[in-house]
Amino acid sequence: MRRLSVMLLTGCLFILGMLAGSTVLAKEWSPNSPDTIQIVDGQKEYTMKWGDTLWAIGQKVNIKHEKLAEVNGIDLKSGEQYTLPIGRVLMFSKGVVTVKDADGSIYSQSVINEKDKINQEKEIGEASEQEVSSYPYAVTRESLSYPLAFYFNGINMPDSVTLDFTYGNSGKVTFLMGEQTYEYNATFNTISTKLIRIYSANSTSGNKLRTVNVNTEIALQPVAEDTYFFGGNNSNKLYLFVNNNGGLSLITSNYAGNYPIEEADVMAEVLQGNTATVPTPLAGYSEEQIEYARVTEALLQYYGITGQPIEVSVTKNAAGAQVLPFNGSQTLTEPSFQLSFSMDGTMASTVIVTYLSNHNGSIRFYKIPNHYQDPRYESDPDWVSQETGNLLNNIQTLSIPNAYDQQAAEIIDLISIR
Repeated sequence: MRRLSVMLLTGCLFILGMLAGSTVLAKEWSPNSPDTIQIVDGQKEYTMKWGDTLWAIGQKVNIKHEKLAEVNGIDLKSGEQYTLPIGRVLMFSKGVVTVKDADGSIYSQSVINEKDKINQEKEIGEASEQEVSSYPYAVTRESLSYPLAFYFNGINMPDSVTLDFTYGNSGKVTFLMGEQTYEYNATFNTISTKLIRIYSANSTSGNKLRTVNVNTEIALQPVAEDTYFFGGNNSNKLYLFVNNNGGLSLITSNYAGNYPIEEADVMAEVLQGNTATVPTPLAGYSEEQIEYARVTEALLQYYGITGQPIEVSVTKNAAGAQVLPFNGSQTLTEPSFQLSFSMDGTMASTVIVTYLSNHNGSIRFYKIPNHYQDPRYESDPDWVSQETGNLLNNIQTLSIPNAYDQQAAEIIDLISIR
């Protein structure tokens, strides 16, 4: 396989930012996130666009970015900064990826093995939908006390950033760097779930770089026209989420430049005060595990069940899943989760629910029968349609607090995720 130096790729996706010392030129390139890349499941080919990255493309086509680097002649271990050129085409056919240059000539062809997939349950060309949790939920403005300060830890970074939304969704954000302050008008928004890769504030070899979903966005606008925007094009958006320690994390631009330009989509995690040093019962678990444990405990409280379950199981369903597993069942238009827990291992003690996130600290859910004794489930699709419609019409809303984290910590290791 031939290898081209990025210095020769005149159509390179971020060539301006790499070759020029000018900050202005570097700002002209910004990474495309997976949700902005227009690839749909089953699409047979994709032409590389300005701003695409190996990682983001990989998430959309279920191929690890290391494999995409290999088939495009990119040596990630060399430490040099490479990327894919504009106009290069990736073609998918029965587990084989063909790479064509813009002139139509074949650059390379490679079989994609199971180990090259991000999600082995998905086909090549399908979105991976893996290794990203649906938790944390949105952080509500009203639940916070202001001013709210976050402190950076690193070189080439501000000292702190303070949020103040005391009087509503319109407020102020102030960065402190040495003795200089930079003030922005800001809006506090709840958005659809967004996937972001972050550089962990408390990084270890295992979690230095991780992916989270966020639902809370803070948009900045300089008070004065000449106010400096930290970090380039993407610095006018900040994101809030609840971290594994139960405290707040703020996502900002990656001011320190911890990653090469082909991974410029990576942002920085900044912690509120000294939250990182405060242990919590759920510290060290993934956001996904924490979500399911908290949902289980909230359901136990909702149904007035005493004691703790001896087993918990979660199945993740894509949009379009059936409300009930029978012909005639209505379907859900959003991704959902089927969660079941048993108090003594018997079917009689098992609670089964399907829930959907409201992205605001609560869920919608309905309880599924644990016995399908009525013969009409098997024989009458019209009746099944009516029954599933009744379930959807009577869906319940439930707040998911962290007040039961001590109890959640007792069951979190029992959770089986499918």
